[in-house]
Amino acid sequence: MKLESVPAEMTACVWRGGSEVTVEAVPVPEIGEGEVLIRVEACGLCPTDIKKIDLGLVEPPVILGHEMAGVVVAAGQGAEGFLGKRVAVYHHIPCLKCRLCELGRYSQCAGYKKTGTTAGFTPAGGGWAEYVKVSPWIVSGGGVVEIPERLPVKVAILMEPLNTCLKCTSALPDSKGTAVILGQGPVGLMLTALMHRDGWEVFTVEPLPERQERSVRYGAKAVYHSGEDLNARLQESTPPLGPDAVIAATESEETINGSLRALRPGGTLILFAHTRMGQELKIDAGQIGMAEKQVIGSYSSSIELNGLTTETLIDQRYPWGEFVTHVFPLDEINQALALAKSPEGDSLKVAVAPDARALEKGSS
Repeated sequence: MKLESVPAEMTACVWRGGSEVTVEAVPVPEIGEGEVLIRVEACGLCPTDIKKIDLGLVEPPVILGHEMAGVVVAAGQGAEGFLGKRVAVYHHIPCLKCRLCELGRYSQCAGYKKTGTTAGFTPAGGGWAEYVKVSPWIVSGGGVVEIPERLPVKVAILMEPLNTCLKCTSALPDSKGTAVILGQGPVGLMLTALMHRDGWEVFTVEPLPERQERSVRYGAKAVYHSGEDLNARLQESTPPLGPDAVIAATESEETINGSLRALRPGGTLILFAHTRMGQELKIDAGQIGMAEKQVIGSYSSSIELNGLTTETLIDQRYPWGEFVTHVFPLDEINQALALAKSPEGDSLKVAVAPDARALEKGSS
């Protein structure tokens, strides 16, 4: 069943290896029973996808992009209820049957690790294209989320990264105290805004002046430069014991260690930016053993937080409308990637869109 005429070919950004992404005409995916086809309105550029290109973490050719939102324009048998809906999509869904799911470790489920959205080639997200197909287990498992009418597309594409942030903050102690967030890129700023609203006293670490300013506007009590003596500065700011929690939204070993030393005995360090195997991090083991500090990881999203994520996105107390600062057309994907990798001025979240001009005018 179709909502509108769908072309046989579409424009897509295909990574075939190397440092560049090519813009090509590829077939629009055909859908089957239980599947839906989404006309993509926008898709964010996630640092994880950028790592896949820069480090060659996936086998080309692939069409990447998973922070996407659009309109369901075709639906297979059993999925007709989604036809015509404005939706955001999660490209991973847990099986909800295995031992890891029973434990609530959804992102570690073998089924979760299988990507369920594609614009062609090996499924890899597919949002950097005009159309994307969503597999049956994603559709039936709650991975296609209707967007409230009042929620702009530029905000809706934050659904998946915001879910990951909510999952991260849910791992912290219930008692609200002092927290340090390392890095104030889009995700770091999301964490700052969330934790400030949750009642934490937030301190942040960020070298870029524009992001330092935003950090304060979003709730940080103070912002420190990553080149400072973080141990000394954070202990001065959080007497007498040091901060209760640190979230590392950066991979910088020096920054992590400086904040780990300042962390109070028994405090919690969450590694949030380490999203690939083989990454090494040298830390003072005595800070963990003798000082009983906790080091935990937080990775990807949680299906349990889908509803809360939508509620949070429409909450006007948060500055979500300011996060997507640049939208590029698909044929400028390499310029978009360059800006995402090397931020300039006030740039935060970078996105691509088949009709970037219309999106920027607010017509989508």
